[in-house]
Formats: sequence, structure tokens, C-alpha cells
Amino acid sequence: MPRYLSLSWKILLLMLSMLLILLLWFTGLSLLHMNDQFTRQQAQRKAQGQQYFDVYNQSSTQQLLTWLQTQAELQQLHLADDFNQFAASLPQQFEPLQQNFAVQQLYLWNQQQQLLYSSAEATEIKPAVVVAATLQHQQPQTDTRCGQICEKQLTLPLLNRHGEIAVLQANADMAGVLFSLHQALGVDVALVQVNADDAAQQQLRLLLASNRELLRQLYQVLPAQFDLATAREEGLILQLQQQSYFIHFITLAPAQSDAYVLLMLEDVSASVAENSRYQQRVLTMAAACFLLLLLLIMLITRRISRRILQLAAALPLLAQRRYAAFRQQSQLPAAWFADELTTFNDSVLSLNNQLETLDLQLAENTASLQRMAMVDQLTALANRNMLQQRLAAALANLTQQPGVVALLFLDLDKFKTINNSRSHVVGDQLLIETARRLETLATPLDLVCRFGGDEFAILLSGLTAADQAETMAMRVLALFEQPFVLAQVSLRLSASIGISYTQDAQQDGDELIRCADLAMYQAKASGRNCYVVFNQQMSADLAARIQLETELRQALLLQQFSLSLQPQVNLNSGKLCGFEALIRWQHPQRGIVAPDEFIPVLEQTQLIVDVGYWVFDRSCRYCAELIAAGLNDVTIAVNISADQFLHTKLPDRFGQILQRYGLSGHHFELEITESTLINNFSETLGMMYRLKAQGFRLAIDDFGTGYSSLNYLKQMPVDVIKIDKSFVVNMLDNPQDYQIVASTIAMVQKLGLQVVAEGVESLAVVKLLQQHQCDFAQGYYFSMPLAETQLLAFVQQVLQQHWPAALLPPATQT
Repeated sequence: MPRYLSLSWKILLLMLSMLLILLLWFTGLSLLHMNDQFTRQQAQRKAQGQQYFDVYNQSSTQQLLTWLQTQAELQQLHLADDFNQFAASLPQQFEPLQQNFAVQQLYLWNQQQQLLYSSAEATEIKPAVVVAATLQHQQPQTDTRCGQICEKQLTLPLLNRHGEIAVLQANADMAGVLFSLHQALGVDVALVQVNADDAAQQQLRLLLASNRELLRQLYQVLPAQFDLATAREEGLILQLQQQSYFIHFITLAPAQSDAYVLLMLEDVSASVAENSRYQQRVLTMAAACFLLLLLLIMLITRRISRRILQLAAALPLLAQRRYAAFRQQSQLPAAWFADELTTFNDSVLSLNNQLETLDLQLAENTASLQRMAMVDQLTALANRNMLQQRLAAALANLTQQPGVVALLFLDLDKFKTINNSRSHVVGDQLLIETARRLETLATPLDLVCRFGGDEFAILLSGLTAADQAETMAMRVLALFEQPFVLAQVSLRLSASIGISYTQDAQQDGDELIRCADLAMYQAKASGRNCYVVFNQQMSADLAARIQLETELRQALLLQQFSLSLQPQVNLNSGKLCGFEALIRWQHPQRGIVAPDEFIPVLEQTQLIVDVGYWVFDRSCRYCAELIAAGLNDVTIAVNISADQFLHTKLPDRFGQILQRYGLSGHHFELEITESTLINNFSETLGMMYRLKAQGFRLAIDDFGTGYSSLNYLKQMPVDVIKIDKSFVVNMLDNPQDYQIVASTIAMVQKLGLQVVAEGVESLAVVKLLQQHQCDFAQGYYFSMPLAETQLLAFVQQVLQQHWPAALLPPATQT
């Protein structure tokens, strides 16, 4: 049993948790805001120091540069032949430069960087880097260098009357700039050198400072893991003798930024103390608010808990239907204000008064729900539950009254197409009208049921003979001969019906439904708009189809399929012009399985798409081999199923396969059946244009067995029409087939298309096709389909002019 914890304590803990979170959030936010404000102030202070330093540095540089330029003009250097006289005047200028600009050294260099004058006593002095830069750019240059002291190097290019260049270099002490910065900002400043030989132990060497002793003391309290990179970015706070100092690290010069820094020390003791006092006030206020709210919550939850316990003690009386006692014990004490508990108590009292009425309503609703569970909500027919119940009762009744129980299972043909094209509202109206018509045929002993979707069932009980079920099926089919008029739209619909029946009272009802369902699918396979009576062969066929489907999946996985190529001949020239790819299945136990046996199963299981891509890949491999053997203009015809042709990624997949073998779409002819084109015309037309853009030739296969509509032919980008072999084989003996072939050739050629005749098996047929100017032909007369092992030998025979002489009449032999 779980531990008991009072509701008041749960509410208290919840409120305290929420309050604590809010207080922590507010306190943290306040402290974070205070720290952010302090950080922004220090950032502004650092920016101010950087700005002042740059201003003073540039000002002193400009003043010194102006002085040097003025002296050069006073000496009229631009009229002199050389720089000797100007060099001789520099000692008199050195002392004023020291006094006014803190110049420590003064040098004069010629164009070859040879020293013309030096204020220093050293004899070997190398020119600074800025001297070379000045000679290169011929304009003043500045640089900052630190050794024992930090000084600023300023160079000025000079010209004499001959255009010769000399460079005047002045090295000025940085102490003046730092003193000006110290005076302007009222803070201590210092120049330090960073020794970074050991990245873990960076040392700072003091070069110049306004308060050296303070810097020395602060250096002693630096953290052991002092990170100079972080300090340069964020600054550093140090505590010294109960005083707080903020050290700003300012870049001295870009070239020297990693070796020398300018320190600006600011006493922030007052700000730190103020921040500390602010933190204490915030925390004290938060704690006080927390305690006050804690007391208030305890008072509120204690009263709520007491009232809830009173109602909890009275509720069992309500379950026992002791309504008067419940009203007496559930009365709550008067409160100043009504609240949720008052509302809850009133609701419970109202519930007490309505319970008896509710019991009666519950019984009525239960009966109503049972009826709803047995009736379809759309059509008001019985549903599957009612069918199973009535079917079980009818079967059980056979023990008392022998007879026949039959079940008609019907499915509306192509209802999904109507539903998608006309909207679901029209589809629902069509189902309602179908239900109304079926009810007109039922007797009081029969049951019309909507099994689900567009499937209906009619249960016939009390029959004396099985053929009475077939009579009912014919009456149902007759109902669909009249069109359905819905929303001013006339629609024609048909149905496929499966019939199962039994005289055995022990027959399982679900098995009878399954048998009728199988018969219905057989009716659909037989052409729709008919009925089929179940027999045991259907179960055997279903089991065989399931077994075949399993073996096909295994065949695709184990690569048991192969490809044979049947040659196609140009009837005008007699030359070999291409092949048609034909799939073969070598079953490990059954041997060669006919395509007519396994291809329909591939289409039903959607395996046809994967197999279709495998066929195209293998055809590409054969095409590459044929081109390598010398047949450069070869074309391979590949059959495309409806599912594969409507696959949105078909052009992309074909393009990838072509790219893999280095081939073009012009080497392939894609064959599509008429039914694929007509049933999905808009989608098919778009796909055809996409494939034509890749160079594929398009052919209509088995022409004449479907719609053969000229209207569709004119709209499609078709190149070839293939006449079905059922017409070609019998054209010599059957005048009707002959007329079909002849008229098809004439019609297609007038449309600018080419014709291929399939099933050519005799020379007489070849001559007749040539007489009607048929373009191409294929069949056993020319060659059986060639396996991979026979293909290259056949091609070599053709290329070596060993083509059999009897293939074509003498006028066209090659």
C-alpha cells in the first residue's frame, strides 16, 4: 500500500516548489542583471582608456612629425644637393626634441639604409624595420618597440633637389603618453611585457608604471592558473588589503599585441561593496517573501484539506444510495466566500438527486448501444457483427429445419476510382443508393449487410436448393443495369459477386464468409460484373498463388531470373535492327516457368517494379556488350508494367542505370500496354514526355487487344506500334485477322509511326507483311529468343554475313 500524504501537504509542497523556483529565478535574474551592468561599465571604461590612449598616441605622433617636417623646410632641404648640411644641423635640434617630445634617439638614413647621423654613441646600428617600409612606400611610418623601455619609432621620408631619398628616424619615449592617460582618466597605468615561452606559466615583466609599488603588490596576488587570453578579453578583478582593483588589458599595437600590453588599474572597491550589499538585500527579501507565502499557503490548504476529508467520509453513503444521510453529513460549514469546494458539494448533491433517474437512462442507453453495434451508420443496413450473429443462428437452425444457408458476397467494381474522381460525398450517396436497391430484393428471412467499405453481403436462409442463391445473384446483377442518378450526375456501376452455401449445421460461419470472399475475387479476375460459386479448387488456387508469390520473392533474392533477347528484323533492308528483352525464370525444382504464369503474380504483389528495374539494368549490360561486339545502332525493347510506368522516380532510376553503363536512352525502346495508357491517361502522358526527354523510344505493345483509340494515339508521343501476335499468326487463315493487320499498318503509317509485327513464323507471313510495307518483324521464323550464352555467337554470325538465306525473300536478303 502506498504511503499516505495529505492533499494539503501535496498542495503545500507543490506551491513551495513553484515559489522556490520563482524566487530563485528572480534572484538569479537580479544578480545576473547586476553583474551584466558591472561588466558593461567596465567594458565602457576599457573602451574609454583605449580611445584616450589612441588619441594621445596619435597626437604626440602628429606633433613630432610636424616638428620634423618644419625643420626640413627651414633647412631648405629640397634645394640642397645632398643631406650633409641637414645632418650637420640635427645635433642642434636633438635637445629641443628631447625636452618637448621625449625623443631618445635621432637617426638619418640614406636610400641605401646607411647611417648619415646618429644621436647615439654606438657605431654599429642597424636600420629598423620601419626604415625599409618608409623607403618602399615613401610616406611616414610609425611603430612601437619595447626593450628596457617602450618607445615609439617615427620615420619621415626626405627629398633633396636631385630626388634622392633619406629617412629621418626619431625614437620617442612612451612615458609621456602614459602620463597623459593617467592624468586624464585618474587611474594608474602601466606597460608590461608578456613572456610566453611556457604557455602554462605566462610571466608579466613591468616596463613602465605610474604606481610601481601597487603593481608589484597586485602581481603577488595573481591567481595560480592565470589565463592572460581570458584576462585580455574580460579583464581581471584582484583583492588587495580589502580593496578591489579591476585591471583592463589594452592592446598596445597590433604588431606587438602578443608581447606587450597596457594595463589600466581602476579601484572598484565601492562598486564591489555596493554589489555585495545589493545581493544581501535581494536574498533577504526573497527569504522573507518565501516565509510569508509559506505561512499563507499553510493556512489555506489546512482549511481545504479539512473540507475534503468531510466530503470523503460522506461519499460511501452515496454509493449505498443512502441519500438523506449523505445530504446531512456532506453539509459544509458556512464560509465567507464560495469556492470550488462549494461548487463541488452542490454538484454532488445534484448527483444524489439524479442517480435514480440515471439508472433508468443507463438501461435504455445500453440497449441503444447494442443496436448501434449491429447497424451500419451510413446505410442503416446490418453490419458485420449482425451478419456474424445471424449467420451463426441460421447455421444452428439447420439442425431443426434442414435446408440450405447461402451467402452472397459482392464488391462494387472500380468504386475507388469513382470515389476519388467524384468526391467521397458522391461515393457515400452511391453506397446508400446501393443499399436501398439491395433491400428491395430481400425477404423477411434474408439479411442485407454492409460488410465494410464498398463490400456488401446478403444472407439467405431457409433455401431448399443451392441454385436459388444463383437466382438471387442474377437479380442483384440486374439491379446495376440501371444507372445511378446522384446530384444530377448519372453513373453506371457493376458488381462482382461470390457465392458460398452449406447444408451442414457444423459449418463455421467465418469460413463460409471466407469462401464467398474468395469466390468474389475470382469473379473480379473473370472480368467483373458476374458471379462465381465457390469450389474447393479456389482454395487450392489461392494456396498455390501464395506459394508462387513466396517463391518469386526468393527468386528475386537469389537471382534466379534471366533475360533472353529475341531479334527484330528490318523488313525493308533485311538487317538485324534490335532485340526484345524477355524475362525467364529458372525454378530450382520446376525448371523453366512460363512468363504468363508468374508475371501476373508479380504484378499483384508489386514485385513487378523491382523486377522491372532488374530487367532494364540487365538490358543495359547486354546493350553495352552488343555495342562492343560491333552493333552500334542496336535497339533493345523493354516491357514496362503499369505499376513501374507510373512510378514517379522511373526517369531518375533509368537515368542512373544508363549513366552507370555509359549509354544513352536512344538505344532503348520502352513498351507499354494499351490498358496502361488508357486507364491512367493524364499521369501516363506526363511520364511519356519525361522519358522522351531522356531519348527513349516509346512503343504500344499488343496493339489491337485493347481500346486502339486514334484519339489517344494522336496525343501521345509514341514512336512504334506493335501488332499483337494473335493477329499475325492467323492472318493467312483468318480474313478478319488479315484485315486488322493490314488496316493497322496503314493507319499507323499515316500517323507517321513505325510498325512491328510480333509472332512471325513463316516466310509467307514475311512476304505479306512486306507487301503492306510493315517496318519491322520478330518471331520464331527469324530466331528463337537467345540466352546470354547464345547472344554473342549469333551477333558474330550476322556480322560475318552468315545470316540464313531463307530468312527473307531474295530481294531483301543481306
